[in-house]
Amino acid sequence: MAKLLIIDDEIKLREVISEFLSFVGYEVYEAKNGLKGLDKVKKIKPDLIICDITMPKLDGYGFMEQHQNSEYSIIPVLLLSANVELKDVKKGIDLGAKGYIKKPFVFKELKKIIESNLLTNNK
Repeated sequence: MAKLLIIDDEIKLREVISEFLSFVGYEVYEAKNGLKGLDKVKKIKPDLIICDITMPKLDGYGFMEQHQNSEYSIIPVLLLSANVELKDVKKGIDLGAKGYIKKPFVFKELKKIIESNLLTNNK
């Protein structure tokens, strides 16, 4: 069973995503900001990380910068955000994100993106 880490400061959204992903068979962990996310990555070593961009303490871009310079940088990250301008997407990809999920999203599409990235990472 693949382990996923959801990093998002919106409690309700984080819980809904976690519940859905647990229901479809993933082992899901949560963090409320980028700093907590970095700690969780070290503890659980997830197979995939889904990270919001706009958060307090350490935002998604700051998380990406530190994650890419860590021993866990091989773990793929999908960024999740309502910031859908091309410059935002480009910045995330330039920082090493494997994908960009735009809020609001359809769970079926989220599941497909996760599965695709897990397959790519396991090759």
